[in-house]
Amino acid sequence: MNKNNIITVVRVSLALVLWYAVVFLYRTYIDPVFEGVLSELVRNVLATMVVPYTIGLGVFFLALTGMKKTPYVCEPQMSLGFGGMLKLFVIQTGLSFPLMIAVTVITRITGHDATGITPDELFGKLGFYIVLLLIFNPVFEELLFRKFILERLGGLGFKGAVIVSAILFAVPHCISIGPAQMFYAFAIGLVWGFVTLKTGKLWPAVILHSLANVYGSFLPMIAAKTDPAMSALFVLFTMAVMVPLTVVLIVKNRRVIAG
Repeated sequence: MNKNNIITVVRVSLALVLWYAVVFLYRTYIDPVFEGVLSELVRNVLATMVVPYTIGLGVFFLALTGMKKTPYVCEPQMSLGFGGMLKLFVIQTGLSFPLMIAVTVITRITGHDATGITPDELFGKLGFYIVLLLIFNPVFEELLFRKFILERLGGLGFKGAVIVSAILFAVPHCISIGPAQMFYAFAIGLVWGFVTLKTGKLWPAVILHSLANVYGSFLPMIAAKTDPAMSALFVLFTMAVMVPLTVVLIVKNRRVIAG
């Protein structure tokens, strides 16, 4: 990696750190002030939607002032139909789920508590989480990570841009949710960066992001809420069906994946 590329990665990383700092400081020091003053729904909307993508995004762009966009353009670009999206969904699931499960098992064995949304919390605020996880986050996180960040990493080349953007996507998940989500986010971040550069469009990553939240959050929690045995069957299906299918798809499409 040459000097210019190193500077690019450092500047984008710093901008993301400042973005996350705004989010963290608000949730830690300002949000508690509103307890009992604003409703819980309003506080949640402010903390997860409004502040990160108004003040936080403003600070992010301020840190990138004067930095040129260097988007990487794949030639020829890949077009996607239903079949292509289905394949990418299988691949993102087969790559990410085993990592998340492995790290979750390790953290529990070592006595570390898992963090994140619990089934009771999800179903207690179902409407909010449907909007947040299936609509808002897929749109705005993809704008931040697969557009604003990825289009500034083009000088790193196809593989470099995809890998660095996936790392930058994974680290905040580690800090806010835990190491299991970091590895999960890195794996799916690779897929979303790949499809964004290959198609030159953002919408496939937005749809795949929403589907990942359905499969990685809603379905496991529905299973856990329904019956513990359902959780085991869900994990078994993913490992026995989705993972082998992922291997087959990657082998069959290795030339396209290699760029």
